[in-house]
Amino acid sequence: MQTDDVQRRLSAILSADAVGYSRLMAQDEAGTIRTVTAHRKAMVHCIERERGRVVDAPGDNVLAEFPTALEALRCAVEIQGVLAQRNAELPAERRMPFRIGVHLGDVSAEGERIYGDGVNVAARMEAMARPGGILISDLVLRQVRGKLDASFEDLGEKDLKNIPDPVRVYGVQVGSAAPAAAAGRRPGRGLAIAGAALAVAALLVWAAWPRIAGLAIDAAGLSLPENPPLPDKPSIAVLPFANMSGDPEQEYFSDGLSEDLTTQLSLDPRLFVIARNSAFTYKGQAVNVEDVGRELGVRYVLEGSVRRSGDRLRVTAQLIDATTGFHLWSQRYDQEMADVFALQDEISEQIFAAVGLQISDVEQQRARRKPTEDLNAYEAHQRAVWHFNRFTREDMDEARRWLERAIELDPNYAQAISLLGATYTASMGMGWPVEPDALERAQELADRARALDPAHPFTYLVLAGIHLNRRESQEGEAAARKVIEIAPGEGVAYTFLGLALLQQQKFAEALAFFRTALRLNPRATEIAPMKGIIAVAQYRLGRKQEAVALWEAARAANPDLVSYRIPLVEHYELAGRHEKAAEIVREILAVNPEMTAEAAAANGFAARDPEQAGPVLRRAGLP
Repeated sequence: MQTDDVQRRLSAILSADAVGYSRLMAQDEAGTIRTVTAHRKAMVHCIERERGRVVDAPGDNVLAEFPTALEALRCAVEIQGVLAQRNAELPAERRMPFRIGVHLGDVSAEGERIYGDGVNVAARMEAMARPGGILISDLVLRQVRGKLDASFEDLGEKDLKNIPDPVRVYGVQVGSAAPAAAAGRRPGRGLAIAGAALAVAALLVWAAWPRIAGLAIDAAGLSLPENPPLPDKPSIAVLPFANMSGDPEQEYFSDGLSEDLTTQLSLDPRLFVIARNSAFTYKGQAVNVEDVGRELGVRYVLEGSVRRSGDRLRVTAQLIDATTGFHLWSQRYDQEMADVFALQDEISEQIFAAVGLQISDVEQQRARRKPTEDLNAYEAHQRAVWHFNRFTREDMDEARRWLERAIELDPNYAQAISLLGATYTASMGMGWPVEPDALERAQELADRARALDPAHPFTYLVLAGIHLNRRESQEGEAAARKVIEIAPGEGVAYTFLGLALLQQQKFAEALAFFRTALRLNPRATEIAPMKGIIAVAQYRLGRKQEAVALWEAARAANPDLVSYRIPLVEHYELAGRHEKAAEIVREILAVNPEMTAEAAAANGFAARDPEQAGPVLRRAGLP
């Protein structure tokens, strides 16, 4: 029986908890108390600004209640942005990220205290989130969808301790950054960013950074409208096909089919094709196609599903006019796995016909060239691509193993050979340890792939990356232009072309090509590295404050990211902040003990020319 002192109500609950609090207390109790107190004060300010109230804040926990789910989630995003900035100013060993869970549920209130499943669900989700991450329930998603510039990754139904029914949980990422990673897993990163050191460095700028700090990409004059206008030619986004096989291990195959179709369509200059990484930000979501078209600035959206059972495939595909919601074409295919390449060709032909384009005989012949006759080699390659896209050191090694398997099965598999070369340049771009002859190995593989298939665009992307690593800017420019000649819709080629011009001190021209790359890839994980690349141009143009802010955000969000720590070392050493520079040097050497000042400067990491950067980096403590 309810008493006058206990009331029930529907509330949005935010639960936050510090990561590594006990360890930090054991190391430095006084310092940890100062940090958690400062963090908590900043969090309370955010909570009150969004009409919330702090219910409890014991130790390293914060529990808050809000009148609406939207206000609770906006507060969570703002908190993570503010704490990212605060942690960036702390030594690495003293940083204190928080996990956050947000739920909308029934609570019992007694005085200032609240109890019940609404509170418990938020707390259980918070415990599942990654450091610095936000998880929300499906009830919250229903309230906030379309009201916040965010992506939501469906992490599936979760059994939560002492909660009777499973709860569907979603990861949150704001704006054009990568979709939030599942609990305990790092964000994935895109295949297309392999190559140049600057282009592949995964700068995961904190989701809320532009809003919190007032700093966005338009500091370089590159802002894009929130809903880009339609191009003057047929435009399309290929959404990731849903895996309906009932086996998560088949995810690589459904993803691979979507990527292959994107690549095939991007070869035609008459089409405007959104890059794979932007399209994949919608993965796992129940999307509104009209919203997708508006957000990406395209007229047509292709979506579908894949069900695989042994050697049998069932693929459904539908092409939708996003401006009207009208289905232009839909088809179901039941075929043998051996017919997978013919299936891709047929879907592409149907798309061309639906948008009023005819395929020439030359284009048909190019599209129908099988990458390999060995299906086992093809599957090994698709698995490698899936690991490559996750972009961690472990996944890069796994991708390399699958590619070596694919090449063993088919020594003439040009795509697998060039991608193997990309694993070396990508690792170099991240600043991860590689063999001393990694660049030579990449060159050998790229040359071999080009000899086998002179018309495959990805090979020239790898070559562009190799040249840019060597500071061979004119050769890098030529390779990037070759990619654009073969595949005008390949957004990364414009990034590489901008990088080549950046090396030639042609900053304004470089920024123009970066704008084209951003339009082709408006929501991709590449946007974050591109911000870092643009930061180099900003720095050289005298916009040092904006550049340093972006590099510091990357440093705070990514403990194993070396690339954008290098220019920070250079900047702080030149500014006379030797201790700050030395602290970052220690972080770099903890990730890659083999890094030297010469390697960092020569590989394009530094903010200035290698000849100028090398002595400064040595003075800061790099070997």
